[in-house]
Amino acid sequence: MAEGVAASPSGGAGGRGLHSGIIQWLVDNFCICEGYSVPRCLMYEIYVETCGQNAQNQVNPATFGKLVRLVFPDLGTRRLGTRGSARYHYDGICIKKSSFFYAQYCYLLGEKRYHSGDVVAFEKSTNYDSITQQEGTSENHSPIKTDPAGSAVSEFRRCPFWEQELARKHPYDMMAFLADEYCNYCQDILQNVRNQELERVEDLLTSFWKSLQRETVVLMSLPDVCQLFKCYDVQMYKGIEDVLLHDFLEDVSIQYLKSVRLFSKKFKLWLLNALEGFPALLQISKLKEVTVFVKRLRRKTYLSNMAKTMRMVLKNNTRVNILKSDLHAIVDMSEKALPSSLSGADDLARNMEIKCLSNLISLLGTSTDLSVFLNCLSSNLQALVFQPSRSKEEFIKLAASFQLRWNFLLTAVSKAMTLCHRDSFGSWHLFHLLLVEYVIHILQSCIEEEEEDDDVGSLQEMPPDDHSLVRPDQTPFHPPESPPSQEHRSPSVDPPRAVLTHMTQSWCPAGMNGVVLGVLGFLVDTVTGEKLIQVLLEDKATESTVKLSLPVGQEALVTLKDGQKFVIHISDVPQSSGNIYFRESNANNK
Repeated sequence: MAEGVAASPSGGAGGRGLHSGIIQWLVDNFCICEGYSVPRCLMYEIYVETCGQNAQNQVNPATFGKLVRLVFPDLGTRRLGTRGSARYHYDGICIKKSSFFYAQYCYLLGEKRYHSGDVVAFEKSTNYDSITQQEGTSENHSPIKTDPAGSAVSEFRRCPFWEQELARKHPYDMMAFLADEYCNYCQDILQNVRNQELERVEDLLTSFWKSLQRETVVLMSLPDVCQLFKCYDVQMYKGIEDVLLHDFLEDVSIQYLKSVRLFSKKFKLWLLNALEGFPALLQISKLKEVTVFVKRLRRKTYLSNMAKTMRMVLKNNTRVNILKSDLHAIVDMSEKALPSSLSGADDLARNMEIKCLSNLISLLGTSTDLSVFLNCLSSNLQALVFQPSRSKEEFIKLAASFQLRWNFLLTAVSKAMTLCHRDSFGSWHLFHLLLVEYVIHILQSCIEEEEEDDDVGSLQEMPPDDHSLVRPDQTPFHPPESPPSQEHRSPSVDPPRAVLTHMTQSWCPAGMNGVVLGVLGFLVDTVTGEKLIQVLLEDKATESTVKLSLPVGQEALVTLKDGQKFVIHISDVPQSSGNIYFRESNANNK
């Protein structure tokens, strides 16, 4: 056999020359394609049939594998399939549609029923890396679902007050143009994702960033402008996420989940390539935002994949009953199976985790709806982590502590299952992974959202249908150098009412003690007739104050130093009414 001549095809130029025909065959028929895989033995089988006329030059599977890795150095290997029929796959490549062996490959793939998952279904897909794939249609494997309800573009909110403030600090025309262009860019991407036109997203990213003039790039790289556009980026990424995978409990195909994961990773690469050569501050800001987006989608697709498998377990009454019986036995003998050297507060905390697990066990057999189990776990997270937290630092500490004890408990149960040779270990392993990953997703998502809020800071918003910037000479704000005749205090105008709404969410305390809202006065723009109310929000606990000027009928979101969030509503009331009202509200009701 020829392979005895060169032990390693990558050992030098001689090895490559000896097997140059095989290397060229691999290059001509296969290509790198992330998210796809090819059965290893099937690939070799096609090669053997190809070289059937010249068997003396045929290499063995080991040498063939080395040649494959010589052509595709970063290739991974995965073992896919059900127990007893799993096969090794080369992960990250696919056969070209233009290959002479394409039809034969698809036939063998179906005949042998290799578990390739998303391997070569070759449904309609995006044209990544200029790889041509079959453009067949498939309801189950469509890269992006359409949503008949409303348009993502209509939900995009701008921040005109913030834009106005920046227009005063920087050249107005350039700032107004850049704000409009950036919002249009974000909305265009959202619309193309919703329309399943993913192949256009790369062009939109590249054309926008490459079309910017040098002075525009300098303006966009300023920290305050970066903060404004970060607000728009967050909306865009959340909009894309809602379109791609709004709820990880949705029943979607494995192919679809991998298409979503692949698109998010490609989006990041496209953006970084488009930003090549831009200022470091801008690149760092965009990299941070898109990385959070990719990680969040990866968590959701992973959870969706596990949820799909766990549903099959819950629908099998026999497996559920065995799992429930085994878990009850493990919990009953927990004093032996779990370490019992803890005492005091640690022992109490451990008992709370055991109680949480017992609540989940009691639900087994009563429902096949996975959301019932996850809602139960969410309720325990609310009671053990969210409600006791009074600050971001305390939340992170409680979250880390709970996650450590929770993972330790579930691992101890797995250990007991193994030692006792329980029949339900496979079902428990799936349940174990789902519970661990769900807790990670909930806690991490909360921290990410809080960090986004901190980066955005105190944001004043207007309704989405009013997006125009007001020129500096028409602005209702009262500049120090302008003559007082432009604006005047009018006693005939009804006194305003300011309503303070406390946003009770995550770790923010529900109380409003020490927070005072006062109306300082109001101004009237003689040109537009618009009323502008001056209010002062004072937090006595942190000795901080926030002064705002807001138009009547609008609202502003304010974040204090301790993390508390308030929405200030401005409205007119009759003369007899008071001018300050406090109202506490849960954010979920808004």
